[in-house]
Amino acid sequence: MRDIPAYMSGSDRQGPRGHTRRTLPLSQRSRTASTPLHLLLSLLVAGSLALAPGVVLAAASASHTVTVQVNAINELATSGGNITLTISTADPGVEPTAAIDVTTCGLVWTTNETSKKITVETDLGAPQFTLVAAAQAVVGGTAAPLVYLSTTAQDYVIGVSETVGSCNLGYGAIATTAQGTGTDVHTIIYTLIDS
Repeated sequence: MRDIPAYMSGSDRQGPRGHTRRTLPLSQRSRTASTPLHLLLSLLVAGSLALAPGVVLAAASASHTVTVQVNAINELATSGGNITLTISTADPGVEPTAAIDVTTCGLVWTTNETSKKITVETDLGAPQFTLVAAAQAVVGGTAAPLVYLSTTAQDYVIGVSETVGSCNLGYGAIATTAQGTGTDVHTIIYTLIDS
């Protein structure tokens, strides 16, 4: 059987001047060796274990102010485009039949204020024929009575407050035989204002 070298198995060796020196095997020497990295990790672990229970490390924080501001909103718009009311028939012995449209055009509005109303007027100062208007299927307000349109603003929808509303624009054109034939072109103006 081969002899195991003393430097591998560990042995007592006689040193100079008769001193005895113990030599460890290589496997044991590698386990006991300490490098700077080993020492640093050992210190970190020991430090974490040394923290008292319940101690929480301080955290950084920051803050700022967020302000939400809502201003007055009052908007309205028409839909459906332009329309033409044509009077072209009559029963024998009576005046011409009025032309009526209550579904083609609409009006929508949005307001976050109280005590509002919608008025209506025409820009045509001297019409040949009569044009009347009335709000239909109103949501977000109350329809005012039938309006005979003029250049003076008149109530169209009342009781409008903090709402998203809508209605159909109802129009009626009226003519008599004495007024003959002709054409009136109106620009109708709707305005959302304080009551």
